[in-house]
Amino acid sequence: MRYREGTIPRTVGQLRDRIGDTILRAPRRQFPETYDFDGTFFSMERGLENLRERLGHAKADQLREMLSQAKAHYEDGDNRLGGGLLNDAEMVLIDRQPWAYPKELYRWAKNPWLPELSEADLLDKGDDD
Repeated sequence: MRYREGTIPRTVGQLRDRIGDTILRAPRRQFPETYDFDGTFFSMERGLENLRERLGHAKADQLREMLSQAKAHYEDGDNRLGGGLLNDAEMVLIDRQPWAYPKELYRWAKNPWLPELSEADLLDKGDDD
């Protein structure tokens, strides 16, 4: 496992960026020399621990489970499910409705009052978090 301390997210925006980067790199395992597949998931989990107080324990636990399940999907060769679940983890992180992972496999509680993803959400990376 390879990772750099600098790849561990310290803000919600950084964690969101790391999830997006992983969605792009994990299917082909094309990571830079400074971190690899296992290292990127390790750094996201460490980032979640850094943000646990801010996110709340229940949300952090849910995101940790989602990351773990997504990693398992990738390891099993199912990039579609792995990427879908990472996409939904990002939606949970920014308090939006998850939509990419198949409904019949989704086992986490959904808040029906959360808004859908909007164009403004795509532009706002939350770097000030």
